[in-house]
Amino acid sequence: YMPPTKHMTGNIFKGHVQDALFNIVSTVTNQNIHLLGMMTEAIHTPFIHDRFLAIQNARYVFGTMKDLHSEIEFKRGGKIEQRAQEVLAQAETMLAEIEATGLPGAIGKGLFAEISRTPSGGKGLDGVIAKAPDYFNPFPELMLPTQGADHA
Repeated sequence: YMPPTKHMTGNIFKGHVQDALFNIVSTVTNQNIHLLGMMTEAIHTPFIHDRFLAIQNARYVFGTMKDLHSEIEFKRGGKIEQRAQEVLAQAETMLAEIEATGLPGAIGKGLFAEISRTPSGGKGLDGVIAKAPDYFNPFPELMLPTQGADHA
């Protein structure tokens, strides 16, 4: 589950509450993978302490509400069930479009989170610095066994 960060306002206090609500959604829907929201993410790249607060928030919510999902039943034919069916139908349509256009084409069309990234475009390229001819970084070879020698 990924919180819909496009709703973050830049108000860090409201954002922290929104993140707690997103954590509750993960708990109630019994998610096992959850992207934590950061209270300053709508303003700038989050500070390390913002990450710490996000982890504390999630631990608190996940710990205190860990069994809540097993106590909740949704009304048959109710708004939540109808919305779930609508989202499922949209997901099936989207997957069919992705299959037809291919993943790079789907990303270029902005099918994911309404953000378009074409294979030849994107953001941030101006800030990329070319590597010098004598550049050396030993870490990929040491840390990624598929790129270097066989390190166990």
